[in-house]
Amino acid sequence: MSLCGTQGDTKEPSPCVQHFKKQGVQILGQAKRIRQLLNEDGIIVVPGAYDALTAKIVENAGFKAVLTGGYSIAASRLGEPDIGYLTMTEMTDTVRTISGAVDLPLIADGDTGYGNALSVMRTVREYERAGAAAILFEDQVWPKRCGHMAGKSVVLAQEHVKKIEAAVSAKENPDLVIIARTDALAVNGPDDAIKRGMSYLKAGADALFIEAPRSVEEMRQIAQAFPGVPLVANMVENGVTPLLTSAELEDMGYKIVFWPCTAVYTVVKAYSEALAVLAQNGTTAGYKERIADFGTFNKFIGLDEYRLLEKKFKLP
Repeated sequence: MSLCGTQGDTKEPSPCVQHFKKQGVQILGQAKRIRQLLNEDGIIVVPGAYDALTAKIVENAGFKAVLTGGYSIAASRLGEPDIGYLTMTEMTDTVRTISGAVDLPLIADGDTGYGNALSVMRTVREYERAGAAAILFEDQVWPKRCGHMAGKSVVLAQEHVKKIEAAVSAKENPDLVIIARTDALAVNGPDDAIKRGMSYLKAGADALFIEAPRSVEEMRQIAQAFPGVPLVANMVENGVTPLLTSAELEDMGYKIVFWPCTAVYTVVKAYSEALAVLAQNGTTAGYKERIADFGTFNKFIGLDEYRLLEKKFKLP
């Protein structure tokens, strides 16, 4: 079978032609894939990506879903910390770029919804059309900040209840997953965070994310309060929450684990090390074993398929 052209008598497009056709189709089906994963055994490990390239690395590594987070997008897109500088338009653009680059369900960070309940409704519509399979909304006061940073504050629980209700009502695809996040643990303690979580689930959220527990005991307390609920754990290297394995989290009762910052932290360290070698030696030759070479990268990024397409559609 030729990679390009039709496949035998089936008249089905080849993989390289399908690459250009998948966007609209995959957007419709990815939310259903997330729901299927939620109903299957095992914890869902979701690395973060801040652009199309890092998302393709996640896909190539074999993970079943990918996450966009404001922390890494603020750093990569603006060169700024996660303290509320990103706009809904900038986040939507990133969701669209990533969802078009990979065939993975995308869990998108909706921050606070960028305004009131009506703003949440618009965010849902924009993210959904951009390709999000799941969206999470948090109850911080805007301008928000990374959940593992100090100085957070939260809105009244009832205000976020209305935002969750608005998000659920705004869905165009009934399979879209709404994740409610609360940052109240660091502000008011675990009891208030658990109480808020219960009210957000009652408002229609499909999953619950209680951010930044500070100990294994607090993580267990959360899991014990929500038996049978899809719970999110957030693993940030050197953040306030203990780093646990997927197996440990699953045993506690968590269903989803985010690794939102691994990509941006890895890039900062690895690229800094490579540039230090370049600055010292005037060449990266001494570092090349730790760098993807020209041919390897071109293969990874899909150049071979594009060469076939060029050949197929080239004028005689």
